[in-house]
Amino acid sequence: MRKILFIYVLMLATCFLTACSDDDNNAPTLSFGRPIYILKAAAPLAVEVISSVPVTESVRVPFDISGSAILDEDYTIETDAFTLEPGKTIDTIWITPKENVTTRREIRLALKEVNGFQLWNNRVAMIPVETKDVFSCSFEDSKYDLKNEVIVKMGLMVNGKMYYTRNDEVRVPFEIDPASTAVLGEHYEIVGGKQELVMVGNYKSTADVTLRFLKNEEGKDKVIFRMQEGGLFERGNNAATTITVSGPTTFKALVGKWAFSEITSESFIRRMAGYVDPNDCDNLPLDNRSTDVIQFIAGASNTLNVDQVQGDLLKYLRNCEAEFGEEGPWRLYEQTGMPSRDVITLYLSKANVNYSATSIDERRVFVGVRLLNKNTTLELRIVDYEPTDFLTRSYYDQLHPGWGEPDEFPMKDLYPLVFHFTKVEE
Repeated sequence: MRKILFIYVLMLATCFLTACSDDDNNAPTLSFGRPIYILKAAAPLAVEVISSVPVTESVRVPFDISGSAILDEDYTIETDAFTLEPGKTIDTIWITPKENVTTRREIRLALKEVNGFQLWNNRVAMIPVETKDVFSCSFEDSKYDLKNEVIVKMGLMVNGKMYYTRNDEVRVPFEIDPASTAVLGEHYEIVGGKQELVMVGNYKSTADVTLRFLKNEEGKDKVIFRMQEGGLFERGNNAATTITVSGPTTFKALVGKWAFSEITSESFIRRMAGYVDPNDCDNLPLDNRSTDVIQFIAGASNTLNVDQVQGDLLKYLRNCEAEFGEEGPWRLYEQTGMPSRDVITLYLSKANVNYSATSIDERRVFVGVRLLNKNTTLELRIVDYEPTDFLTRSYYDQLHPGWGEPDEFPMKDLYPLVFHFTKVEE
């Protein structure tokens, strides 16, 4: 692009080689600072008019604007005339690039006649316009779940590569599809009030917008955002995303019996432990059975009952009180793309953090809980544990990182024991 622009400027320059005037009189002269300027892709440009002598009174120097570049599309210009103030020989106007994405466009400025002055050599200024990069925009996820707040993210690519900010700001407009059933301002709100995803900051790679839950109403729980194409932005792979306005989860949604279905993080844990010691996974607690049933019971104190558990889960879980904490985004490292999802922090008044039948250390813990598949699947994330029978080398490494301090909960991100349970219909 820059090579083409350079050749283009050279072609324009040749047009001025014979443009010098042979006039020779005593009238003061006016001219542009130079015959050719370049409007950079993202930086304002200063254009000057110069008088050969200081003016004795205010002088207005108008100019014509033409060229293939389109005013208010490719650029804006603050005025259509210079003003030389008494005692001055120079004045400056500013041209600001806008959504200049079409190649080989230029601005042509031509000075108009001014009484008492002669137009000198640079009576015309040609301004080639550099083009901005076009962003290919794609929502990071095709689906989001709005409980309290959710951040909807969009990745931007330029020329097939991920774009990263360099202390600049990018605002990507989006539209709300008429097929949406949830009503803006009634069931949800856009924090900040603008229908745009914003990328701002040093070396940030995503644009985002935050939605906040307002109200639940049956049949009015879907929002569809579509990327608004045009100008600097074109559609990528995920041009639309659907947000389900589900609202905060309550303990009532957990109440009932849940039968063990599967452990979903085994392969991830084995991969992470493999970097430390493959034998670290020899005694993973994988003896979990379809007859293992956990039960949440509502009452004056909400409780967890594990009387029907006989497999390895019993090495950790205990009958105990269950207290709801916040529901907010957790990064799920074991899933493809490491998505951020809303997870309930559930405090259990007692669990054996050693996750062992022979080594017992009981204390208050927290686990992560999600409801999936229209509340028919419960995901239990055991992340607050101090293993003694398995992952011992990995646990030691997490407690003794090569730099910095260890995480408060060292097994939470890279070694989560994630179980799925199916709702037992009664």
